Amino acid sequence: MLANAIKCPICGGKEFEENKGVRTCLYCGTQFQIPKEELPKKKSEIALNSDVERLLDKCRKDPKNARKYANLILDIDPTNRDALKYL
Repeated sequence: MLANAIKCPICGGKEFEENKGVRTCLYCGTQFQIPKEELPKKKSEIALNSDVERLLDKCRKDPKNARKYANLILDIDPTNRDALKYL
């Protein structure tokens, strides 16, 4: 249930249930789409280790451009010793 001052425009009810982006009035059953700004933010994870490994692999397979790939690795992980070998 929500503790804020949202009112149902149909019956004036102030108690709602939320499920999958839809708000339902507990008095009259009217359903409303929850505004995007009120929805919880999705968490995202970035797996940088796989990016670094992929770039290191490119350094090994493409020595001509290894310096470019090594610099990209160092942008992600400035302490990466493997990338320093290709500079």
